[in-house]
Amino acid sequence: MIAFRYTKTDGAEYLSHLDLLRHIDRTLRRAGIKVKMSEGFHPHPKIFMNNPLGLGIKSTAEYCTVEADFGGDFKKAFNQNSPNGVKCVGFKIVDENPNYAYTIESCGYTAEVVTPFDTAEYLSREQIIITDKRGRTVDIRPRIYSLEFKDGKLHFTLGCGENNLRPDLLCEILNPLCGEAKNITKIFAQGKYTDLR
Repeated sequence: MIAFRYTKTDGAEYLSHLDLLRHIDRTLRRAGIKVKMSEGFHPHPKIFMNNPLGLGIKSTAEYCTVEADFGGDFKKAFNQNSPNGVKCVGFKIVDENPNYAYTIESCGYTAEVVTPFDTAEYLSREQIIITDKRGRTVDIRPRIYSLEFKDGKLHFTLGCGENNLRPDLLCEILNPLCGEAKNITKIFAQGKYTDLR
């Protein structure tokens, strides 16, 4: 089983999660990496990805696991056959699926904003209540781990998995404070099994 970290940049950020899965499957086939198939009436390749990233958000820290046996240089084989923007930056042979959809606990992002605001005051709030798209009221404050301005950009860390907060949703919430937040980029993911080189 091969676990790997890859980028989603240079136009690939506009691929949907399902299209990205198809691209990875085709890349592996072109590279000669035979992925094991599930059993049953409609077999599909055993490719396991981390949680979907919002459309248009660039990333240098996406994770995937493929159930395959490959003795060569996975990174080189993948990158020689992958489309622009989807490039392997690290991999590891593992005995079992790290299940990145559940083991990644937080992710870091950057965004450009029109007007800086007092992030310490914002984070000092006990609750930040929003109404989600289903009409439910949710306190998102426990899902925001950090928020600061550095090098002219807004840097923030958000929860993942069961404690997930979408970065584009946070930027939408912050827009009244900062004018507009745009060009969101995922820069890291933290959790178990993310130390791929």
